[in-house]
Amino acid sequence: MLVVCICGCLSFAWLSSAKRCFNQRGVDRRASRFIMSIHCFRTAVSDSIHLQRHWDRQSCPSFKLHTASLSSVQYNNRSLSPWRYRIDEREDRIPAKILVAECLYEGCIVNKHEDKTYNSVPVLATITVLQKTVCPGNPRHYLVTVDSVTIPVACTCVVPRQMISSLGLG
Repeated sequence: MLVVCICGCLSFAWLSSAKRCFNQRGVDRRASRFIMSIHCFRTAVSDSIHLQRHWDRQSCPSFKLHTASLSSVQYNNRSLSPWRYRIDEREDRIPAKILVAECLYEGCIVNKHEDKTYNSVPVLATITVLQKTVCPGNPRHYLVTVDSVTIPVACTCVVPRQMISSLGLG
């Protein structure tokens, strides 16, 4: 009897954690909740740091790609290692569009000239996304799984590794 109970519990756990396929409407609903939860979490953290307003999940606005607000700060143009943003778009990922940084120079800008004794390198960050794949046996349904991707979010100026090694610092 104990074996039957354990097997029943394990099969229930397996079924409840089994991957489920969604039609496009289900994918859209899940994507909407995912995007909202990420945006609301970022808003809540930002607001709690700046103590601007009390966070209310119901009043959290929908997510939009804000390229203008990112460029308005213009750290990318003021840096010793300037970069530009481009949109990386993939239909099998939610969000489909992600801003990624591209370093504009190999070296760093020192006294208004590129100095190749330094290196411009990307600053990487890991973000959570939903990965969308076609379900086996039903091309109109999708399996949606949580995944993480590492993307360049900015560039920074660093001393080359050879210089660190020759100074005995690394």
